[in-house]
Amino acid sequence: MSLTAQEKLKLKRLIKELRSQKALHTEFVTVFIPAGYEITKIIQHLAEEQGTASNIKSASTRKNVQSALEKMIQHLRLFKKTPENGLAVFSGNVASTEGKQDMKVWSIEPPIPLNTRIYRCDKHFVTDLLEEMMVEHQVYGLVVLDRRDATIALLKGKTIVPLQKTHSEVPGKIKAGGQCCVPATLIQSCDGEILQIKNSHNPYVLASMAMDNFSLTDSPITDKWDVTKSQVHKIVTKYPRLEVQTSKDHVFFVYTNDGIQEKSAEELKEGDFLIMPEVIDVKGKVQLLQSEKYKTSRTKAINLPKEIDQEFAQFLGYFVGDGSIETDRITLFEQDKDVALHYKEKYDKYFEINSSYRFRERKNYHQLRFTSRPLVRLIREEFPAIKKARDTLIPDKILKSPNNILAAFIRGFFDAEGYVSVRKQVAFGINNKLLAQQIQMALLRFSIISSLHEYDNRRNPYSNNHRFTIDITEKQSLELFRKFIGFSCQKKSAKLDFAIENKTTKSNVRQLIVPGSEIRKIIEGAGYNIQAFPKTTNFFRNERMMSKEVFKNSILSYAKDQKLHDQLEPIVHYPFLPVKIKSIEITEEATAMVDISVKNQNFIANGVIVHNSAQRFARIREGAYKDHFKKIAEYMKNQFLPLGNDLKGIILGGPGTTVNEFLQKDYLTGDIKKKIIGHKDLSYTGEFGLQELLDKSSDLLAEEEIAREKKIMQEFFDLLNKKPRKVTYGEKETIKALDMNAVDKLLLSESLEEDTIIDLEEKAEKGGAKVIIISTETREGVQLKDLGKIAAMLRFELE
Repeated sequence: MSLTAQEKLKLKRLIKELRSQKALHTEFVTVFIPAGYEITKIIQHLAEEQGTASNIKSASTRKNVQSALEKMIQHLRLFKKTPENGLAVFSGNVASTEGKQDMKVWSIEPPIPLNTRIYRCDKHFVTDLLEEMMVEHQVYGLVVLDRRDATIALLKGKTIVPLQKTHSEVPGKIKAGGQCCVPATLIQSCDGEILQIKNSHNPYVLASMAMDNFSLTDSPITDKWDVTKSQVHKIVTKYPRLEVQTSKDHVFFVYTNDGIQEKSAEELKEGDFLIMPEVIDVKGKVQLLQSEKYKTSRTKAINLPKEIDQEFAQFLGYFVGDGSIETDRITLFEQDKDVALHYKEKYDKYFEINSSYRFRERKNYHQLRFTSRPLVRLIREEFPAIKKARDTLIPDKILKSPNNILAAFIRGFFDAEGYVSVRKQVAFGINNKLLAQQIQMALLRFSIISSLHEYDNRRNPYSNNHRFTIDITEKQSLELFRKFIGFSCQKKSAKLDFAIENKTTKSNVRQLIVPGSEIRKIIEGAGYNIQAFPKTTNFFRNERMMSKEVFKNSILSYAKDQKLHDQLEPIVHYPFLPVKIKSIEITEEATAMVDISVKNQNFIANGVIVHNSAQRFARIREGAYKDHFKKIAEYMKNQFLPLGNDLKGIILGGPGTTVNEFLQKDYLTGDIKKKIIGHKDLSYTGEFGLQELLDKSSDLLAEEEIAREKKIMQEFFDLLNKKPRKVTYGEKETIKALDMNAVDKLLLSESLEEDTIIDLEEKAEKGGAKVIIISTETREGVQLKDLGKIAAMLRFELE
């Protein structure tokens, strides 16, 4: 509601008087009593505060506080009940000299109902709520929209107050070379290879998600593009922590309560759930080695494997983790003596040579050296991915091998680099990010889910390189690690057993990919009531997610009917999981990127399922437009209808065809449609669009303050031109006209001191003049400021 001039003036006078009072100590009492609150309860509370005030150490402050409270209590007893709009009461000693008392009390029933209860004892009176009441309450609603964005705001006086922004689920136009990943992005081949997307090409066949039955299938690459993009979206998830960097228009699959939807990177937000594989099934093939070609009659005899077996894979894994290579020898470094001797015994027998062992006391590690030029040549020729530490990757032949071979390689690597921490997790840390990510994806062959973390390594005085850690914290993943991989070190194995034994089965990782509402439909479709499944009601209402373990214990185990059980059981085995977005970081810089086209329209990138089909994506655009408009209409209803009669009208702006489409369809309720007073064709959205809408809506805002001020000032200047004796300007002449009761409309610049405005308003009220405050935001307002900040239009001409 808007206040009358008299109500505003009354408030201003009181606020001015209250602001002028200053206490020497915290002894001014302010009480706001909400509308409908029992005044007797306030009196009782103040009496209790009197008792509490007896603990104040300063005698004079104690006396003043207790007296102020008593004065207020006696004043409140004059009221039979709380006034309709509530009551604001102020009490305190206003004597300017310490030791003297001049106790006063003020009270006012505010023109707008109070909703807040306040008791405050301070050096000054609290007037904030009264000051807020003088703010203009009648407003216009502003909406700017297009098919991608919308902004809802209020025009409050001369100020635009943004309320809500919304970004549509409508995908941008996609073209070849549009949906791109950074070149180092790792993608999963169906034969086990984990390669950088920059090295991919036809006829690589990738692992892909089959949408119709939630399974992994094979899908060939059909095309590839190299492009440059100006913006990179780095998307990081948690439980587990994965990281993928793409262009803004790259499309992701997003888990929602309405099923899996598709969103571009720029439409993703923190808290959205992407899709990741729970397990990647790779059959693998035994990889042959051309061992004989590396032997010569002059080299020392050594037994080299003709194919990659588990023992050789484990040796390679340790070598990649903590080894070095020279012209004729391989050196391994180990902290634990038992592990070093275990590897010596194991590989002396395997290679049929005698390695050298010694403890490097100064460097505190155990050293093994396998001197054999044929072994060195074999590793360098057959495994070119093994390079310097920061450039090494898992050899393709290891990745293409059966799972037991890959597991042995990872075991060797963890023997070298891995540890079990006091936080009950298995982890390793290296400076090679790509290798860390490869191992993270390779662990999915065993359904071992791990997280990638990055540290700046500032604590290490010998290195400026970033440190990358892969850790495994979930109990099921730790159990699978123990089952398929494990450690050679007995101490690490014992720590792992202890960690698993003391780990809770609760999992934030293995959540169901099917929302609770869909499972509820299956249960009710089979003729059963969800009440038969205790402690799961909120899951069926999509109010929370559920882990696979809880699903088995709380739902599947209660499905006694075999037919229903058979319908529900496959859900547990879907090899995909929702993974929550933790953060999205956008970098503005020209970046080389790679886009590939895959027949089945999706592939695995750094452990996340991503989309790549522009054609499929385009088909959902029209439905997304409708959802976007429905959302805007809902926001308008929620923001504008509660304003009631304070909302003077709503103005829409945006591209003409879009606004017309929005208005012509049945998106808006009748109550909102009645409030729409017009729409404008705009070139912008967002904050620029709001300003453009305001600039183009002067005709619609004819009665609004900005237009009204211009109209009043124009009236003044017309009189000044045609009837100069019927106006005054400047302080001296205008006050003289006020004293003669000749002023009809008093024009005051907002640049005047507030106390001056209040004094002039009081003088104008006595003479029945209307007071109008003119802003300095218009050309006419600046002219008034230049004329002396005060002017008047008179009832009659003055000489």
